[in-house]
Amino acid sequence: MDLIASFYIDELHDMLLYKKLSKIVKDKEAKEKFIMLSEVEKFHSEFFKKIMNRLSIKIPKSPSNFLITIEAIFFYIFGLNLTLKLFEERESATVVNYLKLYDDERLTKEEKETLKRVIQDEMEHESFFKEKTESAFLKNLRDILLGINDGLIELLAAVSGFVGAYAVGFLVGIAGIVIGVSGSLSMAVGAYIASKSEGELNENKRLRRLLMSRVLNAPQPEAQEESTAKESAFFVGFSYFIGALIPTLPYFLSLNIRADQALSYVFTIIVLAIVAFITSITTGVDYKKKILEMIGLAIAASLATFSLGLFIHYALGLKVY
Repeated sequence: MDLIASFYIDELHDMLLYKKLSKIVKDKEAKEKFIMLSEVEKFHSEFFKKIMNRLSIKIPKSPSNFLITIEAIFFYIFGLNLTLKLFEERESATVVNYLKLYDDERLTKEEKETLKRVIQDEMEHESFFKEKTESAFLKNLRDILLGINDGLIELLAAVSGFVGAYAVGFLVGIAGIVIGVSGSLSMAVGAYIASKSEGELNENKRLRRLLMSRVLNAPQPEAQEESTAKESAFFVGFSYFIGALIPTLPYFLSLNIRADQALSYVFTIIVLAIVAFITSITTGVDYKKKILEMIGLAIAASLATFSLGLFIHYALGLKVY
């Protein structure tokens, strides 16, 4: 799909979604803002449509109303704050993509001027969404998604390997819990060190900007909010452990080992799909592509370790008493 056509679809999608959300949110200010945003996104979509008509680019089909309704319900269930945080991340990614489009030689001078207005609109949208999201939980959304995703995939692969090696559900579950705890601690320590190093680097940059502003009499950029190293460590470590429990807990049901394994896959795939959907919104990536990508990688990794476990089982003649 042409880049301009994909922008058209994105703007049309957002217009319909904002319109749908304006009908279900209870916050009066948010309701009015969503209505306004819907009108702005309508202008944006019509702008890209005019460019496509001029360039004879085929107009793609409108987004599925059913899927947009599902998205709106999802946002409603998880609350306004999470919804706005996701939109903040998405608008940020959109601005970057539009800045890249600005260098497209197919655009006329007048179209580039209009595109500037579109970019400015998106930046204003991002600012609004950012103002509405203040809780520490939402500031650490990326850490949470990272931890859950890693916990899901790593533990699904690990327990699959144990199933292949000795095929005893209770032992698989115990091994999974041990790995989940150790992985959680490891992730937390890694996140703490990385976040602390980043904080020290940002502090050095802040001091440098301050000195430059004094020497050159230039205005100092506004400081950006950052998560503390302890917050990052907590959210990454805790969310990793939660993610690790999903593929592990079914093995404590003491069912047939294959039934336990099947439930482990089903639960993990469901949660992975949810995480992939949220991730796709924050990055602006097509959610179907992201869901298939994450589930595909998880299954591939688990099948590889299951095969390794089977090889070890038969190669070493493992027996469990």
